[in-house]
Amino acid sequence: MPKYILSIDLGTTSTKTVLFDDKLKVVASAKAEYPTVYPRQGWAEQNPEDWWEALVSTTAEILKKSGVDPVDIVGIGADSMSSMALPLDKDGLPLRNGLIWLDRRSQSESDWIRASYGDLQKKINSNDSDPSNFAPKVLWMKNNERDLYNKTSVFLHCNGYLVYRLTGIMSMDLSEAGMSQLCDIRTGQWSDELITASGIDRSKLPEIFACTDVVGGLNTAAATVIGLKEGTPVIAGAMDNVSATLGLGLRHDGQAYISAGTATNAGACVASVPSDPTMLNYHHAVPGLYLVNGGVDYGGAGLRWFKSLIEEEDFAEIDRLAEEAGYLEDVLLYLPYMVGQRAPLWDPHSRAAAFGMNPDTSRKAMIRMIMEGIAMGVRNVFRLMEEKGYTIDEIVMTGGCANSPIWTQIFSDILEKTIILPGEMDVAPLGTAIMIAVGVGLYPDFDSALAIQTVRGSHTPDTERSGYYNALFKAFVNLYKAVGPVYKELDEIREKFQS
Repeated sequence: MPKYILSIDLGTTSTKTVLFDDKLKVVASAKAEYPTVYPRQGWAEQNPEDWWEALVSTTAEILKKSGVDPVDIVGIGADSMSSMALPLDKDGLPLRNGLIWLDRRSQSESDWIRASYGDLQKKINSNDSDPSNFAPKVLWMKNNERDLYNKTSVFLHCNGYLVYRLTGIMSMDLSEAGMSQLCDIRTGQWSDELITASGIDRSKLPEIFACTDVVGGLNTAAATVIGLKEGTPVIAGAMDNVSATLGLGLRHDGQAYISAGTATNAGACVASVPSDPTMLNYHHAVPGLYLVNGGVDYGGAGLRWFKSLIEEEDFAEIDRLAEEAGYLEDVLLYLPYMVGQRAPLWDPHSRAAAFGMNPDTSRKAMIRMIMEGIAMGVRNVFRLMEEKGYTIDEIVMTGGCANSPIWTQIFSDILEKTIILPGEMDVAPLGTAIMIAVGVGLYPDFDSALAIQTVRGSHTPDTERSGYYNALFKAFVNLYKAVGPVYKELDEIREKFQS
C-alpha cells in the first residue's frame, strides 16, 4: 500500500504545501498567500491565523487534487521563515500578531544585549545580537507591552505554532532555537546563563526538539478541520533555510550552497562547532552538523528592482542583454547592499552603490553589473568563511537566479567553483519531506533518503573570465571599505531632514 507525507513550507508571502509519495516524488501541491502588516517603518507583522488558514486550504486542495486517502498519509511536518516571535496565552490563543524576521523594532533591545552581555552571547550561542532574532523581539514586548508579556504563557516560532495547532503541544525545533540567542549551540538546549542575563522568563520558552523528532500525533480538532487521520505523526520541522539545505542534498562537511532568490543566502555544512559570530550559525537537521551562513539580503530582488526601473517585463530579455554585454564591455562595480546587511557585514546603514559609470554606459552593461555585484557579495561571504578555516569543496545552487544560465555562469566565474544545479528546485518542501520520512521511519537515515537526489546541470568557471573577476573582486572589497563610513552619514542626514 502506498504511503505519503505532507510537507508544509511557511514562507514570508505564502505557504506552499506539498504531498510526496514514499519515493519522495511530488504527488500534488498547493499554495496560499497572505499579507504582511507594516504598522510603522521597520515593523513587520503577520496574523498567525492566516498561516493556519493557509495550511487548511492548501491541504484540502491537495487531497482533492490527488485523491489520496488521508489514512495513507503517515507524517506531517513544517518548515518556516526565521526568525519570529509569537506570544500565546494560557489557552494557547495568540495575544498579538507575530513579529516576523523583517521586523527591526527591537534595535535598542539588541543593542542592550550586545552592550550588557555580548561576549557571553557570542561564546555560548556563537551568534551576534540582531533585531531580527527571537530574544530581542521578546524583550521588546517585555519592555513595551508589559501587560501582554505578563499574560504570555509561551513564545513560539511560525512552524512551532503550526505544530501546536496540529498536536496541542508547544515546541521549538533545534534549528530555530539556534537563532533565538538563548540556546547553547554546543548542547542544543536552552542556556540558563543567557536566559538569566536577558531577563526573559524561562517558563515562557517551549521544549526544544530535534528537527526529525515526532512532537505528537494529529489531535482530534485539527484532524476534523483539515481532513486528515487523527494520530498522524507530526515532526518538529525546521527553519526554511535548513530544510532547503537538506533538500539540496547537503549532509557532509565542506558542502556549500547558494540560495539565490529575493535574498541571496550562502552557507556551508561544517562538522566543528561554529565560533565566528560574524556569520549566522545554527544546527543542521543532520545530527552532528552545523550550518554557517551569510548572504546578500537584497540579492535577486536588486535585479528585479532594476528590471522594473527600466520597464522591462521579460527576464529572458534581461538574460539576453546581460549576455550581449559581455564581461568586458564596461568595467563597473555594484555594491548590492540595498536594504542594509546582516551577516557577515552587519551594516544596517548600507545601501546599494554603482561605481565606474560613464556617458557610454548602457543599460545592458548595468544589468550585467548588478548580476556581477550580487555574485561578488556571495564571494565575499565564502572568502570570510575560508579565512576562518572552513573548507568549501562544492557548491549547489538553487532559487530563481539559478534559472538564468548566464547568471549562474557569472557566479561560477566569480567564485572560481563548479556550480551544481539540483534536479528538484523546490528544495525547502523536499527537505522537510526528507525530515518527515526519516522521523517516521520511512527511511533509516538521511543518506538513504537523499539517494533520490538528481542533478540537472552544472557550470564550470572559465579561466580567462575568472582572472578578470579576481582583479575586480579586490576593487569590490576596497570600494565597500571606502564608502562604509558614508552610509552612516547618509542615514544621519535622512533622520535629520526627512523627519
